[in-house]
Amino acid sequence: MISWLALLPAHRRPVLAKTPLLIALGVYLAGGRLETRPVLLTMALATALWAVLYALNESTDLQQESGILVGRRVQALLFLLPVLICLAAACLSPHLGLLFALMTVGQIAYSAPPWRVKRWWWAILLLSGVLNPILRLECGALWGPRAVPFLAYAVLVSLHLGSAIRARTLLKERDRRLAYVAAPNGIGWLGIACTVGGLIGAGFLCVQGFLPHALLVFLLPAALFSLYAWSGRIRSMAQLRQGWLGFAILSLLALAVLLSR
Repeated sequence: MISWLALLPAHRRPVLAKTPLLIALGVYLAGGRLETRPVLLTMALATALWAVLYALNESTDLQQESGILVGRRVQALLFLLPVLICLAAACLSPHLGLLFALMTVGQIAYSAPPWRVKRWWWAILLLSGVLNPILRLECGALWGPRAVPFLAYAVLVSLHLGSAIRARTLLKERDRRLAYVAAPNGIGWLGIACTVGGLIGAGFLCVQGFLPHALLVFLLPAALFSLYAWSGRIRSMAQLRQGWLGFAILSLLALAVLLSR
């Protein structure tokens, strides 16, 4: 019997900290108030949704890649819970319910057969690097009175694309072993460019006052971790994941800065 902790392994849990931070960024950039009940509920529901979606992805990986069976009741619950969370989000706002539904549909297509588009590297970049971060930002932005600056979207996408490309370069051998379509050679340079551009853009957003100046202090550890991630010392995703706990701590600290404004 597969335990629930096995469906949300240790390397996945720190990544959950990114979801409330992205929502808080969306609220702040759109001029909304972070301390309101709808915003706090949005953060909680979105974090719960992504915990379940990550568990769904893990369950399908166990079955499709490792041949480990996951019980039907567990599978059914992993499909049912996102629907219930989407309905709860729709009670807060129909627009929010739609955003939650789009994230759910995208992640199901990403991980579950018969689609399982994670078999193609470009689909991973599209979902993980572009659509999912934008949808999470929009979950916060809908609670504000103004539009989010285009540069903020560009920075968010650039950083996530850099991260997604780095993961694909480290998982190329595994992807080939599983008969997936692996990322092409040389794509790492695009990932480096996306990462550098995203960090510079994030700094510009802070300097120009779109984001709190206090967030500038997070750029140094972010830049150092990016340098570490792209260095030749990292040979596997297991090595890279060792730094994800630090990433989670920085995300929560940045969230605290935004909530204090």
